[in-house]
Amino acid sequence: MSGDVALQCAELDAPPQGKHLAKQKTLLRLFFATYWLLVFTGAIRKWLFPGQQILYLLQDVPIAMAYLYALGTGLFTRSFLALGVTLLSAALVMHGLIQMILIDLPLKVLVIGLHNYIFYLPMLLIFPLVMDREGRKKFIRWNLILNLPMTLLVVAQSRSSATAFINRTTAMKGFGGLGGDLARGTGTFNFVAFYSIWLAIVFALCMGEWLVPADRRACGRLLLVSSTIGTLLSTIVSGSRTSLAFAAIVLVAAMFAGTTMRAFRPMLITGGVLLLLPGVLLIATQLSPTMLHAFQARTTNSHNAQDGERRILYMLAGCIPQRYDPIGAGLGMGADAAHVGELGGNNVTYTLDEVDLPRTIDELGTFAGSFYDVMRMGMAVGIVLLSIFLLTRQRDPHSLLISVLVLTDLYFGDLTRNSTMTATQIFMAASFVLGSLYFPHEDSAEVLHFTHSETVFA
Repeated sequence: MSGDVALQCAELDAPPQGKHLAKQKTLLRLFFATYWLLVFTGAIRKWLFPGQQILYLLQDVPIAMAYLYALGTGLFTRSFLALGVTLLSAALVMHGLIQMILIDLPLKVLVIGLHNYIFYLPMLLIFPLVMDREGRKKFIRWNLILNLPMTLLVVAQSRSSATAFINRTTAMKGFGGLGGDLARGTGTFNFVAFYSIWLAIVFALCMGEWLVPADRRACGRLLLVSSTIGTLLSTIVSGSRTSLAFAAIVLVAAMFAGTTMRAFRPMLITGGVLLLLPGVLLIATQLSPTMLHAFQARTTNSHNAQDGERRILYMLAGCIPQRYDPIGAGLGMGADAAHVGELGGNNVTYTLDEVDLPRTIDELGTFAGSFYDVMRMGMAVGIVLLSIFLLTRQRDPHSLLISVLVLTDLYFGDLTRNSTMTATQIFMAASFVLGSLYFPHEDSAEVLHFTHSETVFA
């Protein structure tokens, strides 16, 4: 019964086409403009203009244009999600203003904090409405194609010293943590965590493509095989434990999806991908033996293993308030950008918790912070439940594999401190899942009924 209700809600909220098709295509262009800037903003910042801090807002330009266009055309959803976004945004603005009065929160810090918490939320209200079947296929194709040169870049980074230009970041030297003169791979991104999220999304799309019949795939077999091997190889030579954890999560979700679909072929293919791992390890040994050994040591070293276990246990309980503070340290006080140019700015940022969920409670206080965390996790769980519905009713595995990454990153990941890269990626991925609800795989945008226009368009 609940599934039928969900389908009815999707029909009522689905964007019609006809005269609105051109508007949808315009928003889709802005979606992909956001995607390309997301992927290459880091490269522009670290290799071309490393001293220009304002460039970290580069991908915000097409997002803002999309918001203005959606307001002008009425092309945005009027769902319960819109109500939640509005309620959360209003609560954060009000609490920030209260903090300005009670604890003298600087206006600049508040504005940056509101940007990091709120600016990217409306992506969930407009971008799903352009993620029809062709839009999703295009997103899958471009990710898999781009992954091929990105793999070559990460391999080259793994073979180069931390001080090499190819490993440069906006802080100049590459990210270490591996011992010796090695740097963790970041691809075209400026930080390893941003690249790890992107790589995980690509791997999820690869596994989703393997699980669907060949006639429903967005790409050919050669590209799919190449990109799958590329993601596995990049996971190993990047030196990132987060990438390894994400890959494991995707594989477990793929096994669950194959079992749920009750088809032998999907389960067999998932096992086949696991069989690729020894071959990929052999390739990694030949291409970058030093990085592979350093990564193995970082993963299996008893001290690192204990540290990783401690961090996981702490993050699992991270949303539980540790102390009573009704006001908080100030919205935006934990955002790196809030203290750019200030003497000891990094020290200001890191006096709060490094982990995202407890840090938001540090910033917002016990009540507002807990409310934000509950809303955030409620959205994540809702997306996972939706993806399970899509898997069982539409045999759509892509959404499940993407949604488990969204859930993982919204709980363990850093959404607000560096939201220009993290929130943009997570909400684009969530938009992909929501688009699967609005446009089932058997329906293209062109055949959706036109009679529901009043629900979506003003």
